[in-house]
Amino acid sequence: MVDGAELVGRLSPSGRLELTRQVLDWTIGALPGGARELLDGRPGEVVAAAISDVRAVADGAEPTEDAGEIEDELLELSDEVELQQLWQLFNALSYCVGLDSPELEAGTVQETMSACYDVIRDCEDLPEFPVGTAEATVLAAERANENCMRAISRQKELVGEALRRDAGE
Repeated sequence: MVDGAELVGRLSPSGRLELTRQVLDWTIGALPGGARELLDGRPGEVVAAAISDVRAVADGAEPTEDAGEIEDELLELSDEVELQQLWQLFNALSYCVGLDSPELEAGTVQETMSACYDVIRDCEDLPEFPVGTAEATVLAAERANENCMRAISRQKELVGEALRRDAGE
């Protein structure tokens, strides 16, 4: 069986960028109300600037000159304790803001997708497990959560759609 990382590696550079854009868009749209409220003000402005940069590059534009500043602001936001639920979103965006399609490697796409899943998971009221808990126990709790499973399913769908788009080009 082929794993997700290998499938992402099969995508063209533009296919990887479009997949990344779609995963980020879906993740932001899937955030629950409480997490969305955390995006009021400066955090929301920074996220909007980052996603705007990723969308524009996916549509063929060059990364903005402000990409480095946006990345710095995302990293600052990921240190703010009151925004803890969204740390992984800020990380996901910082991985790809300012990159054009040839620079966006499959590993970076995988890291971005993982962080997008993590932000959905972090917004859920999952039990805290002590360090050293068996991975199977942690995964079982995540898989029992409807929103975590929805994120996993949607990411798989988006990878499949990206592969079909690439094959049709």
